[in-house]
Amino acid sequence: MTKTILKSKKRSLFGKKTRFLRRQGVVPANVFGHGIESMAVECQATDLEKIIKGGTSRIIMLDVEGEKKKRSVIIKNVSHHPIIQSLIHVDFYQVKMTEKMTADIPLVIKGHAPALDIKENFLDQQMNELTIECLPDKLPSSIEVDISGLEEAGQSITVGDLDPGEGITFVTPGDYMIVRVAHAARVEEEVEEEEELEAVAGEEAEMPEKATEEPASEE
Repeated sequence: MTKTILKSKKRSLFGKKTRFLRRQGVVPANVFGHGIESMAVECQATDLEKIIKGGTSRIIMLDVEGEKKKRSVIIKNVSHHPIIQSLIHVDFYQVKMTEKMTADIPLVIKGHAPALDIKENFLDQQMNELTIECLPDKLPSSIEVDISGLEEAGQSITVGDLDPGEGITFVTPGDYMIVRVAHAARVEEEVEEEEELEAVAGEEAEMPEKATEEPASEE
């Protein structure tokens, strides 16, 4: 697994003042982790954008100006501007190479499902990532899901069907469905059935409860 080096420096501007950093092409960030003191840093936006495009589920060697040793970190959270989508803030989680960690890893669909040769069939992907546990140096950038074995509508692939690889454990339950081959007509029937059930449930909820008559008291 290749490790990318990211240069940074300790940050002195906080709160609303960080807008001055962004105007200069600098992104404010925080470094935190188990057993370490949190630290505010800043990084060049162009450097961060390149790393994020390459995938956030990998080890980054954070080179903080003034520190002798680089920090092994992963990107834990990325915030973008809601309109122009520029980077606003990044959180780094510092890992210990000898301690297992959990991470959300993106799923990548590969292969061709023969069932999709039928026009009415389509691939229904229900998961885009799954959670794993492993040592930091075993952290994969993605997990492949081979759909070439799906030959007819109704067939699916669950988390339990995947091979996690050496040293990796799936935290996401094995019965969770990742993809299935669905048939357009059947899906339409399923939607109609769900709508009918919801309508019946709504009617029952609106029906007034029958008043319980209390027996007349004897004097």
